[in-house]
Amino acid sequence: MKLIRTYAPYLKPHSRAFILAILAGVIAGAASGLGIPFFTQKVFKAIFENTERIYSTWYLIGVAALLPASFVVRGIADYFNQYLMSYCGINVLRSLRQTLFDKLQTLPIAYFEKNHSGDMLSRILTDTTQIQTSTMIFAAEACRQPFTVIGGIGYLVYMSYQQKESLFLLMFMGLVPVMLIPVKLIGRHLKHRSRQVQATLGEVTEHLSENLHANVEVRSFNLQRKQSLKFGNLLYKHFNFFMKQVKYEKLTQPLMENIAVIVLAISFVYAYKQHIDFNTFIAMGMALYFTADALKRFMKAVNELQKAQGAFERVDDILAIQPEITSPETPVKVKKIDGNIRFEEVTFAYGDSPVLKSLSTEIQAGTACALVGPSGAGKSTFIKLVPRFYDSQSGCIRIDGTSIKDFSLEDLRENIAIVPQAPILFNDTIANNIRLGDPNANMDQIVRAAKAAQAYDFIEGFEEGFETVVGENATRLSGGQRQRIALARAFLKAAPILILDEATSALDSESEAKIQLALDTLIEGKTVLIVAHRFSTIKKCKTILVFDGGEIIARGTHDELISSCPLYKQLYERQI
Repeated sequence: MKLIRTYAPYLKPHSRAFILAILAGVIAGAASGLGIPFFTQKVFKAIFENTERIYSTWYLIGVAALLPASFVVRGIADYFNQYLMSYCGINVLRSLRQTLFDKLQTLPIAYFEKNHSGDMLSRILTDTTQIQTSTMIFAAEACRQPFTVIGGIGYLVYMSYQQKESLFLLMFMGLVPVMLIPVKLIGRHLKHRSRQVQATLGEVTEHLSENLHANVEVRSFNLQRKQSLKFGNLLYKHFNFFMKQVKYEKLTQPLMENIAVIVLAISFVYAYKQHIDFNTFIAMGMALYFTADALKRFMKAVNELQKAQGAFERVDDILAIQPEITSPETPVKVKKIDGNIRFEEVTFAYGDSPVLKSLSTEIQAGTACALVGPSGAGKSTFIKLVPRFYDSQSGCIRIDGTSIKDFSLEDLRENIAIVPQAPILFNDTIANNIRLGDPNANMDQIVRAAKAAQAYDFIEGFEEGFETVVGENATRLSGGQRQRIALARAFLKAAPILILDEATSALDSESEAKIQLALDTLIEGKTVLIVAHRFSTIKKCKTILVFDGGEIIARGTHDELISSCPLYKQLYERQI
């Protein structure tokens, strides 16, 4: 029932195809369990035992064609059942992956810092494939095999009534639960092993993803052999659990087949002792065979569903997450933000470790403010609270007097441009990477932004200029070039609040000097928060906040802090 509640919405848009698939399965099942035994016992018996009547050739051909016709009907129905089930399955898989991807877009930054990207890739791609495969196999068999069983048992009931052999029917019905016992026991083991298989596959994907992203570090520190050994161990661990799963999975079919054969053998002895004629025995035997085979196939499909249990749980883990940071139901309508930022007794902690302690400060609109302090002092956390990448545990952050929690997330972040320390460029053209700042920007605006960020010259140095594709992880660009493109798209956004998190750290002295000139113009009229260690950047800011131990211990200009704040003076003297 939980599976139905979770996945029925994905199937609803394709309900017509699903219903047709079920009808096709019903026809295929009935043709197997009822049709074939009926033709065998009734039609062929009438021809061979009624020797007094002489049949024409065309009549015999018509009768002979009935059996292959029933197979043709069954085959066509079976084809449409499987085709339509596949159609529904791939659409459910597509919708499920889209839902998971959309869900990831709503999760806070903290979720991605706690969870590995490789494991998330495994859940979205591998686990969903396992779910799609297993559920469609189950759905196809569940709408076909039960009707084969019903048809077969129905025919057995009819024949038992005709032959006055109710004991035969009771004996068969008593053996059905015996056939299901091993399946029930094996299913429990399959559930457990499937969790282990999916979990270890996630570990394999995680390690592979990590290795691909750290290719420079692996070669720099000669970690190739160590990485290979770890990958091999993970593969063996996955293999070990997978084979344990296979062990239980493959036990089902031989166990049920042996039980079915025993039933047929007992039926043979019973039929002989009761003097049941051969044609009747063959018809009943075929009904028994199709019934037992349908049960076997259905229980195999049940086990297939058990195999996917681990995948279901891992996908459900993501679907069940409730985003911690959301927009209010009735957000404040944003017309224009000036950029005044005020922290009021703001406290934030990662778990039990406090990072900001009852912090209060105000940054006037249009002010360039530098955040200075030793590592771990709370600078990066401070700037991440402004766009609500995190929410503080207590206190309030206001922009132009309005709590940032009263804005919609979209409006809040639309008014903030950010250049992180390690910017990410998408595997697209340079122009499109800059255009992220303003999707409606024309080429002239993109070029101006590139010039302002001192990126124009090196871009034009590429053969394809702004149409150059940067490659995966922007491998065609240097660190400084990536950072200048990130600066260009932030400038293109023209947001009233600009956050620079070590945005010039990867630049050489000449490029940094050029950017400093550009910043003097570009930050005019904007509220700018700058986390920087280079004092050439810090000294130009009108306001400098000195952080230490999660508190702001001093505030002022460079000249004021040099004479009044020992920590600031110490940090400055280390650099000069």
